[in-house]
Amino acid sequence: MEHKVLNTTRGFRGNPNLTIIPPSADLRPNCPPPQGAVCVYRAQVEYGLLLPPQSEFREILNSFQLVPAQLSPNVVAYVYSFLKLLQAQGIPWTLTLFRSLFSWMMVPRYGGCLALRSKTRKAMFSGASSSHSDWRDYYFFVGGDLGIPLTPGVCPPEVSGDVKWVAGQDTLRNLERLKGWSWPLKDFLRHVRNDISLHAKTLGYNVLKEVAPPPV
Repeated sequence: MEHKVLNTTRGFRGNPNLTIIPPSADLRPNCPPPQGAVCVYRAQVEYGLLLPPQSEFREILNSFQLVPAQLSPNVVAYVYSFLKLLQAQGIPWTLTLFRSLFSWMMVPRYGGCLALRSKTRKAMFSGASSSHSDWRDYYFFVGGDLGIPLTPGVCPPEVSGDVKWVAGQDTLRNLERLKGWSWPLKDFLRHVRNDISLHAKTLGYNVLKEVAPPPV
């Protein structure tokens, strides 16, 4: 587990503004370090959650008062792929557009964990993984100025679907461009490693090389 976590975090450990804390006997997802760190799962990083999170991820987490540990790996894959899709289509990101296309639902097997479902008749993305039975076994903690909640907030009404968001004309036009299409997730997820390197360069540090496995 330690080796897998080290390799997963190698793209972020060069950032002097972040503290990567490995799991230990007294540090669990529901019992993070007391100095203000959040739990992040290895699968979330592999599916496009950068550290510190992309501005759009931060906006989603802050708007819904969520912490990363509440997002299933497929949620991260959907959001990351959605951002790549918008970039490719030349469509600007807005939280209203996100709310107009996706809604939250609870994952029955994991208490407090959320999934995303498409509001359109045809699912926007295909090829979501169903092989995450052990994804909660591989986690670590991140401290620093992440710009996101450190603990879950009160569940806002929009999570339960009680609020209808009013979309402007620009959002409606973009919705029409996106509805009725379906894109394979794998076409977007193959860019994750490159985006981690670009993210590091943007923040002014270099990605560390992959950690060699410990000698037997």
